[in-house]
Amino acid sequence: MLDNDGPAIDWDSMIFSYQKTDRMYIANCEAGEGWSPGVMQDFQNLSISPAAGVLNYGQGLFEGLKAQRTEDGSIVLFRPERNAKRMQSGARRLGIPVVPEEMFLNAVRQTVLENTRWIPPMGKGALYIRPLLMGSGAILGVAPAPEYKFLVYVSPVGPYFKGGLKPISLKVSDKFHRAAPGGSGGVKAIGNYAPGMVPSKDAKAQGFAEIIYLDAVHHRYVEEVGAANFFCVNDGVISTPELTGTILPGVTRASVIEIAKDMGYDVREEKVDVDYVLNADECFCAGTAAVISSIGSIQHGDRVANFGDGEVGPITRILYDELTGIQQRKIPDERGWTVSVE
Repeated sequence: MLDNDGPAIDWDSMIFSYQKTDRMYIANCEAGEGWSPGVMQDFQNLSISPAAGVLNYGQGLFEGLKAQRTEDGSIVLFRPERNAKRMQSGARRLGIPVVPEEMFLNAVRQTVLENTRWIPPMGKGALYIRPLLMGSGAILGVAPAPEYKFLVYVSPVGPYFKGGLKPISLKVSDKFHRAAPGGSGGVKAIGNYAPGMVPSKDAKAQGFAEIIYLDAVHHRYVEEVGAANFFCVNDGVISTPELTGTILPGVTRASVIEIAKDMGYDVREEKVDVDYVLNADECFCAGTAAVISSIGSIQHGDRVANFGDGEVGPITRILYDELTGIQQRKIPDERGWTVSVE
């Protein structure tokens, strides 16, 4: 039920889950032609052919970013142009007409503006924004669809991991891999995520927050944490898996790297051996949904590595405070990363 001041939501108990909102953006494209002007409409279900390319062959990808309230009362986005460019890169990989950056940004801005009452108070969560690009036209052979849809919808969300920055426990997958060289692991393709649901579900049933994937070739180098990028710290050196086409080039990942370098830390994008990780001083993961989440323990086979005696690592804490401080404009945004919606 909604009241005059906004949605009747208990912001303090909100988790990272779907909540229907008021309005959405949608645009269409015929193959070989440009995108039609997008329109705002009431949130509603889609009418789509059972033979749609996205349903039969997974020709689709998505993005994720947030709008949130800030210290100065603004509603801001965080580096949305990076999401626009990443969706363009993914579209090229999947044979989908590219959505122009300006169109992407305008669609995101309009959708946020028409759903502002769903944005939580500062510090209580954010409005998660989901741009979705897919082959909606009917196709029987394995080929690009004849028609496409680009849409944007939103949902208010709480923290991705319960407990916020409280250290989480992870398990290394010895059986499953997220992606292989030459595949689509480096783009946000919808087909990348369904195979991870069973490993993630099994890990959570065993009491872990998420799974850690190793590379599919050597089975020894850390790649990603479920749907987040991985970092570890050893003797003051911050290491994160290098971008080789098998992991997602995260916007938060790139931001953490830049912030850490500006602070004078030695940041290395490299192959990160799981044995090196298990002997690290501290570990954390980063992503739009997760922001920065401290890792308290990692289990690999029979070995369990614990970090920080249950406390958030000092460098993890520094980077978290700096990143969230910029996102919420609690500290000056000298890089111009936050974009006002209003």
